[in-house]
Amino acid sequence: MKQRWCQMNNSNGGVTIAALLILAVLTIIGISSISTSNIEVQIATNDKVHKMAFYAADGGTELGTELLELNIACAGGFASDDLPITADITAVDRDFWMQNAAPVTDYPSDAERDVLINSAGGTHTNLSIFGVTAFGVGGAIEMAAGYEGKGKGAAGGGVSLLYRIFSQHLGLADSESLVAIQWRHNIGSEGTCMY
Repeated sequence: MKQRWCQMNNSNGGVTIAALLILAVLTIIGISSISTSNIEVQIATNDKVHKMAFYAADGGTELGTELLELNIACAGGFASDDLPITADITAVDRDFWMQNAAPVTDYPSDAERDVLINSAGGTHTNLSIFGVTAFGVGGAIEMAAGYEGKGKGAAGGGVSLLYRIFSQHLGLADSESLVAIQWRHNIGSEGTCMY
């Protein structure tokens, strides 16, 4: 009778070596997946921190427009350095609405700013505001605004103040964002001074 050769009876260790190779490949894949996941988490965290800084700086420009209109309404500027709006806002320069246009590179910093806005976690926003007087040309829109008591009629052309508002936010993990906008104030539309 012929004896059949069976692979299971082979004791050369080929299966063990193949199993170890497969295990090594799976281990390498697992380690690279963990490393990739850690990098993705770091990227997402950095993105979140920088977006928070950008939105805080953008919000600073919105608050800057409100403070500018309040400051224009008070002809001599605010009466004190601390605004009664909230304890987190400090007007370093009380009459910043009268500042002439500055060079484009005159960005706010901790040393040079008009308004300081303190935020949670030790972060803060610096505002610098500069303006220049501009004469507007007459037109139907301004004429209608003149009838409403804002600006001048079409013949007079109207006068406005053009401002540049710079907002620098210094946030978490040394993140920094700078946003600049232009704001137009029509002479004659000042409100009542509350400060």
